[in-house]
Amino acid sequence: MPTFDFNQLTQDLQLLEQRLQQLGAQPVLSEQSLNQLFCQHLASGGARTRAMLALAAGQTIGLPDPVRFSIASAVELLHQASLVHDDIQDRDPVRRGQVSVWKSAGESAAICLGDNLIAAAFESLTDLPEPFSHQLPRLVVMLSRGVSVMAAGQTLDCQWTPETPMSFADYEHIVRHKSGPLLGLPIALTLAVNGGDDNQVARILHGASSIGVAYQLADDFVDREEDRGARLNGYWVISAHEGCEQDAEYRLRARFEWHLEQARASVASLPTFCIDAFNVLIDALQQKYPSLQAAA
Repeated sequence: MPTFDFNQLTQDLQLLEQRLQQLGAQPVLSEQSLNQLFCQHLASGGARTRAMLALAAGQTIGLPDPVRFSIASAVELLHQASLVHDDIQDRDPVRRGQVSVWKSAGESAAICLGDNLIAAAFESLTDLPEPFSHQLPRLVVMLSRGVSVMAAGQTLDCQWTPETPMSFADYEHIVRHKSGPLLGLPIALTLAVNGGDDNQVARILHGASSIGVAYQLADDFVDREEDRGARLNGYWVISAHEGCEQDAEYRLRARFEWHLEQARASVASLPTFCIDAFNVLIDALQQKYPSLQAAA
């Protein structure tokens, strides 16, 4: 079972929120409107799952607070940017029970906010103190590649139409790119700054991509009627090939569990904190979608 106790992270999360708000409160020259959007969006809530993973993992291996908060802030800001841009692309008018940024402030302002959040993520990494700062070039490359992979997956997703020929392998390829990178980065960055090698980092990112596919399959199953004919949805991709909705549901459940097992296998021989972090993600996913686990 995971050794992370998120009850002990309450103080860390409070400090993280203060840090995020401080980053958002820095005006660009004398312009304040973008910073107001920045702070309003961050104040709208969210689970802070990626930040908590970075904070807890860093605490487990004894990383100093400045290192933990630098990584946690970076991954959280990237995640927030992806939500702002995703809402624009999906035309979602609501985020966390509130009017989404593009709907309230306009598409152009929302695009700029997403860009600003990405910039702030990279800036956050520059707070790494000695002797960890020598890892900064490596971490910047990891962060940059994470954004690029996610953007590539999102591009493919946005190109989908109901008439687009789509195999299930194509669907999984898109989702791996779109959903996996930001799940893996909190652990991959923590491992890298602690001296983990490139092969270990690659295994974390590969395993996280499997968790990303499992998450998307579960979410697609829940949203299948809402998404039908309007958005790329794994349930309907499977259905088109299975020819029977009952068979499609069975295969989706099976692939959900298969990807979680692949994720576990990817990190099985890595340091304990990596295994614990994956167990936290997998347990949370199974608790959120208990019907998929129970009937798989």
